Amino acid sequence: MQSYLRAVGLFSVLVAVSIPEDALALEGLSFAHGDWQVVCDNTHTCRAVGYQNQDYQQQGEEPAPVSVIFERAAGANAEIKAKVKFGAISYGAGSSPVQDDTVTLSINDDYQSQLGAELPAYEEMGVSFSGERELTKEQVSQLLNALTMKGRVSIKFNSSAGEEWRLSTTGSTAVLLKMDDYQGLVGTPFGIVKTGPSTANIVQPKQAPVISIPVHAVAGQQLPVTTEADRALANNPEFVVRMKKALNLACDIAPAENGELNLDVARITESQFVVSTLCWSAAYNYGNAVWLVDDNPQIEPKLITESATNYANGTIYEFMLGRGVGDCISAARYIWNGSDFILADSYSTGSCRQIAPGGAWYLPTTVSTVIVGEDPAAGIDCQSEQGDSTEGMAKCALRELASVELKLTDVIESINSLENVTTNDELTAALSHSQDSWLSYRNDVCKVVRLTYAEGTMGLPVMIGCQLDLTEKRLRQLQLTKESLISHDY
Repeated sequence: MQSYLRAVGLFSVLVAVSIPEDALALEGLSFAHGDWQVVCDNTHTCRAVGYQNQDYQQQGEEPAPVSVIFERAAGANAEIKAKVKFGAISYGAGSSPVQDDTVTLSINDDYQSQLGAELPAYEEMGVSFSGERELTKEQVSQLLNALTMKGRVSIKFNSSAGEEWRLSTTGSTAVLLKMDDYQGLVGTPFGIVKTGPSTANIVQPKQAPVISIPVHAVAGQQLPVTTEADRALANNPEFVVRMKKALNLACDIAPAENGELNLDVARITESQFVVSTLCWSAAYNYGNAVWLVDDNPQIEPKLITESATNYANGTIYEFMLGRGVGDCISAARYIWNGSDFILADSYSTGSCRQIAPGGAWYLPTTVSTVIVGEDPAAGIDCQSEQGDSTEGMAKCALRELASVELKLTDVIESINSLENVTTNDELTAALSHSQDSWLSYRNDVCKVVRLTYAEGTMGLPVMIGCQLDLTEKRLRQLQLTKESLISHDY
């Protein structure tokens, strides 16, 4: 979390005025009413989030910040999962005000149920999330009933230390109905707000698009190399005139009076560049315009985004703060697939409600499966019956494994780049040895699992499933290791 706070500090220094929270809206379904909001991504998974009552804050009261999230994939009879977390923004990075306390859910003082312990911290898109408690199926059912109940409803969370958090119901019915509507569940047996017998219009889950990164683009080896001659184009009069025209078409900001542009030029193919320059600036945020530019001046530059905050090795990043305290963000990532930049991820972290540094929850509107090289499950829809065959299970698991392994590689690289690692040869060697040992362990254990199916066809998919499970656990472990290395004062 401290790494995130350092990023917040950097962005706050670069710019100076606040932008309205509505400016954080991303592509995809996003609907808010009262103290509730729902965000659905491109796989048709929806996440409904509620907070404490904002009206109390406007009246000068200070209710303790709290947030609940309901998550449901598309399709009939999909399970609704829910979690709750309590405001930690004033307690310091990553800390929780109730980490070791017993917390009880109370609804109208009639229903009371004790919550489980906090879940382990995790990381999504480089942002750390912690302090979450998972609700049981019974707690989810009771809470949903209360949130869609007519009349006055009291929903409270009380800690053994005497703290109290009140969850607002303002807007909850409208938001949950919107989620039902998006997923085609209104009037079906699976709706939250309005049930019925129909099953005709239920929206099915959709497979996340697969983005294959060229093999040479991994580990900072993006080819071809940007030469000094390429960089010199930033000061070439004809090239500058060409980019001024593109800038005027894309951005509100005008070039400097002296006609100079601060252009960053990076080679992406033998005949194309990535070119970027400042497009706009506001309070806590700024945006660079990024184009894909051909060597041939007759071909117009292709605008990728006007809100980039960084470009490196075939990836364009966007990162925006909702307000200065950094309790909500929105971000996106475009990845080069060898021929074009593809929107791989877009997300927000919810409303600015003082829940946690960075925001309460990971709320994606665009998700994808990013892998290196060819897709092992090319042509297979893993959400359909194709993924149920033995071959389909194996190939779909290989695709997912490739995605997790890429995330693992990214985390290892970020750990190895930390100053307290680069300056400690013994630590660097130990980290490398531990990864080699873990890889041998994973492969040996999963080989044993496969051999137990020597006479059947399920050996391969079971082995890959074993590798996937262990790799996901290793990823979470290394994410925590990175946080620990960042927070420790060496």
